[in-house]
Amino acid sequence: MFVCRFMIVALVFVTGFVAFSDELGAQDRNAVVAEVDGEIVTATDLDEAWHQNDPSGRFQILQQLYETRRRALDVVIGDRLIEREADNRRLTRDQLLELELPPRIPPVSDEDISLIYERNKDRFDGRSEEEMRPDLRAMIEAQMPLQALHAYMNELRTGANDIVVLLDPPRQNVEVLPDDAVSGPMDAPIQIVEFSDFDCPYCQRATDTLAELKEAFGNQIRFVYKDFPLPSHPNAFKAAEAGRCAKDQGKFWELHDKMFASQGALDPDSLKRYAAELGLDAAAFSLCLDEGRHAGRVQRDMAIGASYGVSSTPTLFVNGRLVAGAMPLGFFEELIREELAIINRR
Repeated sequence: MFVCRFMIVALVFVTGFVAFSDELGAQDRNAVVAEVDGEIVTATDLDEAWHQNDPSGRFQILQQLYETRRRALDVVIGDRLIEREADNRRLTRDQLLELELPPRIPPVSDEDISLIYERNKDRFDGRSEEEMRPDLRAMIEAQMPLQALHAYMNELRTGANDIVVLLDPPRQNVEVLPDDAVSGPMDAPIQIVEFSDFDCPYCQRATDTLAELKEAFGNQIRFVYKDFPLPSHPNAFKAAEAGRCAKDQGKFWELHDKMFASQGALDPDSLKRYAAELGLDAAAFSLCLDEGRHAGRVQRDMAIGASYGVSSTPTLFVNGRLVAGAMPLGFFEELIREELAIINRR
């Protein structure tokens, strides 16, 4: 019963916030929002000025609003699936949850408590783990029913084939340039643009995930790689240049894979060795790298990314939809299925 009551409270809070947000966004675009010396300023004028003066800030706020609404929508969908499952099994909602949630609530282990303590010990005013153990156990136990509920909702959703999400997300119009590294057909319905760093461990994880997506969706996806080497990775900028030097010889993706597989060894001598191992013209590659022939193009990619609000790697845009971080394969699969469903309904 605790879970049901908590669920209702959470749902009311989130949907209430969405309703408030909708009031902010639902104003008629021709509505007058100001007058200056008798000349009107419309909501459209305001939005165009916002877009022109602070495009990345505007996109980030719209993204935050979308993510809030999407969380609320996911709760509504999960709630509908629970009601349907209860009806199919001739149970009440409470009876269904009483059957399904307890097996999904594991006992709290000492390792769970120690992990929470280590991550938050600066907040405990010097109290030891032993002193905090009862409170931490109670806190974890209080969270587990809701986590079990979300897990059950996800299981029901995975088994459903009649869900179509049509909530329109904000989309960034990411410019693809003629000299960008591209893989996949020009007319693919899904375009993934990745701002990445060859010396970033999370980018390596994302690279593995993108390879799995290519296996799963084939020619339905077009990949575009853009450089965004982080200052905290001293060899990343030169590695980005190396990728472009390899592209000059038609072997960007081969060196791309080699560099991600060799993180921690991306100094110029190692990069030249990899190029030779891959069969590139070693002298031409070394000259390209040593003279910094493509440094300007790498800086251009970084400036483009910054204009879109990119500040960390990996940052991806799936048909213009922002994905920040190395999300799991299932996240991308669901996102791509959503995009294909939207395209098929047009």
